[in-house]
Amino acid sequence: SCLVGSEMCIRDSMKTFRFFATLLVIALCAGFTSCSDDDEEENSVEISLANLQGTWDMIKCYGWEYDDNNQKENWTEDVSGEYIFFEDTDGNGGYSDGSHTYYFASSINGNKLILRDSGWLAGKSITITKLTKTELHITATDENSEENYEMIKR
Repeated sequence: SCLVGSEMCIRDSMKTFRFFATLLVIALCAGFTSCSDDDEEENSVEISLANLQGTWDMIKCYGWEYDDNNQKENWTEDVSGEYIFFEDTDGNGGYSDGSHTYYFASSINGNKLILRDSGWLAGKSITITKLTKTELHITATDENSEENYEMIKR
């Protein structure tokens, strides 16, 4: 309240204005910082056979399965030298374990990769969990196990 004089009233109004202006600047800075796009979202591409085309080197493989005592057991596997490839946009491709190549025909349904005529991941539901121009992650599951593959494009 401005009881002492007009100068004091103006000074108090200026302090209040600066206080709220400072709060506004802080709020705007926090807002802009929290609204920045996630790099993964920027780099992700549409899940399609065209975007899968090429060779994908496996860099990591891990998962779980039930052992003989029906206990869930986690595992990791060295996948050095293993890769998958998609030759064309018709879905023809294969998986190589370094010594043998398993050819397949494939199609896409949403984020699901459907492999036909393949000895690799037969009977499993395969989900593409990440696809960018340089990275491909898939998860293959059935009622007894889960396999996760992380790959980079050659």
